[in-house]
Amino acid sequence: VQADTSTLKLVKQAVPETVVLANTGVCVDNVEEQLSIADGAIVGTAFKREGVFTDPVDGERVKTFMRQVQAFRRKIH
Repeated sequence: VQADTSTLKLVKQAVPETVVLANTGVCVDNVEEQLSIADGAIVGTAFKREGVFTDPVDGERVKTFMRQVQAFRRKIH
């Protein structure tokens, strides 16, 4: 389940000088939304083969995710 963006916003507003991480549910489909608020993300299952926690990391899923992150960073900088 992805981190609730309204909660992320509240935390970031309350402690703007503190690094805030989205810590759950970050995936290629929502990474831009999450990083538009959070300073970073903890990603696990989204990198696993078929998105299954017990499966090994899928390099292609990681590359696709990071391309999305890089594209987002280029847009905001």
